[in-house]
Amino acid sequence: MLTPFDGPQPLSSSTSRVVTPKAARQISETLKERILNGEFPPGSYLPAAGDLLEEFGVSRPTLREALNTLETDGLIQLRRGPNGGAIVQSPDNAAIIRQLGFLLRYDGTTIEQLMDVRLLVDPLAARLVAEQGNEEDIERIGQSLERQRALKGAGSHEDWFKENLYFHWAIASASNNPVVRVLSESLHNITLDGGLKIRVKRSERATSIEEHAAVYEAIAEGDGDKAAEMLRHHLERSIYLRAHYLR
Repeated sequence: MLTPFDGPQPLSSSTSRVVTPKAARQISETLKERILNGEFPPGSYLPAAGDLLEEFGVSRPTLREALNTLETDGLIQLRRGPNGGAIVQSPDNAAIIRQLGFLLRYDGTTIEQLMDVRLLVDPLAARLVAEQGNEEDIERIGQSLERQRALKGAGSHEDWFKENLYFHWAIASASNNPVVRVLSESLHNITLDGGLKIRVKRSERATSIEEHAAVYEAIAEGDGDKAAEMLRHHLERSIYLRAHYLR
């Protein structure tokens, strides 16, 4: 039975050695693998600190650094006190998406580069939804389409563009592929920042909605090839329009 981490304690002379960053990193990676492999499911405790110290043969500061790394990665939560411990938790998808978004922005990723990737990822998502999506997910995509129609003539550019991107996110989310979903959401968040700066004509909103409707109909019909092709065509036109407005 797993027992709670016994919390911070005064360091004796035998545990006051200098923390070795390499050792702490190795411990955190070992525990990370054991968590991800299901040895410690969400909600369970890691073994007590004394057991971990004996297992790894390191000082208490080194173990503490390793556990802090796991907490930063979102894999555990450290609770202090009599009932405290290192409690395992599921990876935070939102944190992963934010970090990927930060990395792409830091590297100076352009909207054009993002669209090159979306030309591959978004049609794949549409194909997956058409072939294996559930009724509830497909209904969510259809509801987004209806909101776009309501915003076609009267809504602000910001509201319409956000709903436009939500439509793509809903498809990625319904793909039931976590890699597609996380990557798509990261790309869409950056696309939102760049896309809000370009104001398209209301007539082009209508064309975009018609293209979205074609994608939705293909998904609802379960036609993966058609759904992927319709979405790819829609993105290619979006790339053309962006270049046109930038000129």
